[in-house]
Amino acid sequence: MARFEEIVPGILRLKVPFGAGWTAVTLIRGEENCLIDAAGCAANVDDTIVPALKAEGLRMDDIACVLLTHMHGDHVGGVARMKELNPALKAAVFRDSLERMREPRVYSRKIRSVYPAYSAPVPEVLEGCEPDILLGDGEGWGPLALIHTPGHDTDSCCWWHIPTGTLICGDSLQQRGTASQGCALLMDVPNYRESVARLMTIRVKNIVLGHAYLPLGDVFRGEEACRKLLVSCLCQDAADRAFVRGMAAAGVRDDVTIARELIRECGGKEPKYLFLPLYTVNGYYHETEREER
Repeated sequence: MARFEEIVPGILRLKVPFGAGWTAVTLIRGEENCLIDAAGCAANVDDTIVPALKAEGLRMDDIACVLLTHMHGDHVGGVARMKELNPALKAAVFRDSLERMREPRVYSRKIRSVYPAYSAPVPEVLEGCEPDILLGDGEGWGPLALIHTPGHDTDSCCWWHIPTGTLICGDSLQQRGTASQGCALLMDVPNYRESVARLMTIRVKNIVLGHAYLPLGDVFRGEEACRKLLVSCLCQDAADRAFVRGMAAAGVRDDVTIARELIRECGGKEPKYLFLPLYTVNGYYHETEREER
């Protein structure tokens, strides 16, 4: 059985199975307990999250709030089931995520419509719900502050646990992507490096990521390790951007070919569906076009 692992006192991370890997759900213990992210579906809640909470001496009724890092299915799909199990549970999201939270399947379909020939089917198990709390950048819930960090998507956020200096990032720090994803997934390329640079201005003592990313991993303890991760993300972004520009300068204009070459360059595995790497490649490619005008 998957169990919560203590990252620092009061902050525990659970690896919920997702595809060939896992997605993180983070438990913050305190006067009011909360979860950050909700995994991908009701079955994830029933089969993994509820038993893991029980092992910690908790029920879903003991969770006051679930806070979301962004509206991709593997992070938001379990919220509706959580609220069924605990009708008093509040769901808190970035204010710009409102419509995506209400209709995550609609948003999932929209993401896939950009590259229909290379996209996976929309998950039928994905359920939405009405958020209870809408927060802006810098606003908070209890000891946590929302930091808007667009890049992975336009509404991606981190949750900053002020008492411990711990940053729960979801997918905001992509490094070079997960092994199964192939490379970084950036749906908002221009803002990614600005988001990383902004996080470097904060005294971050610990970082928890939503997946195991190449090449450095998913949990970072201590200011030095956190700084190394953030610098690495900037360097990896610059390297990937230069690689795509180099391919384009060499006359390779086919985005699928460039995506496959970028995956090889990153040391990832080509996924069955290429729509996620295609977002990254086209983001870098169009950025280059804008700069050349």
